[in-house]
Amino acid sequence: KVNFFICCSWLDQIEDSHFSYASDFFVSTINASEPPFDIWELQPQTDRPQAIWVMTEDNPDGQGFAAGFRGQAENFGYKFALDEAYQPGTKDFSSVILKAKAANCDALLWLGSPTDSITLIRQIKEQRLNLKYIHGWKGFWPSEFYTALGKDADYIIHDGFWAETLPYPRCEEIGQGYKDDHEGQDSVSIGLYYANPWVLKQAIEEAGSLDSTKVRDVVFSGEFTATGTTMGDLDFNDKGLHLTPMLALQWMGG
Repeated sequence: KVNFFICCSWLDQIEDSHFSYASDFFVSTINASEPPFDIWELQPQTDRPQAIWVMTEDNPDGQGFAAGFRGQAENFGYKFALDEAYQPGTKDFSSVILKAKAANCDALLWLGSPTDSITLIRQIKEQRLNLKYIHGWKGFWPSEFYTALGKDADYIIHDGFWAETLPYPRCEEIGQGYKDDHEGQDSVSIGLYYANPWVLKQAIEEAGSLDSTKVRDVVFSGEFTATGTTMGDLDFNDKGLHLTPMLALQWMGG
């Protein structure tokens, strides 16, 4: 049997699959949807959004995220003014933007592809919908988002799984290396892929063997922690899973 060491698949979906030879460290659809609510808790009550617009792709990713948003809203005491799913590849968002205007929406929580995200923000700007808080997942963090929108992307918040400013080994070094190779652009995920072979290395060392089952048994023991990775110390449960935090990052000046 072959071990799969995963570092970028929804944790809850991997857990629901009941794999016995696949481990994972990543976010879940539940904790991935929490950051905006945590941010709002830091604000004075009068500054928090009053009419939230949620919009996600009409597919399993979007449905999972929408459920996460609804659960977080209930936990934090919010209600949505507008909760919509959209067909990926949509070219015209004017009708739903009009709905958001009619509902006096002042915040947007979004999950969509980079292309759809760019289209949406352009049309929001064109129709002069003034949102004081915009937070997007999946399509807002790639560099093409800012390249296409320029200053219209400033202040917009996006998701991230890693940052070079995290206090873990080699984060600053690999962040700078990525910038050097990508015209100064940042990465929000590269630390995952540096950490993954480090997890494998430590599991092999602890197993004292390259035997697939022995390595698997270490990771699924409920006592295994990979230490000193670019994602910090990763403690795996007896299902071979570790939940990482979702970050919230903001565009400003590219």
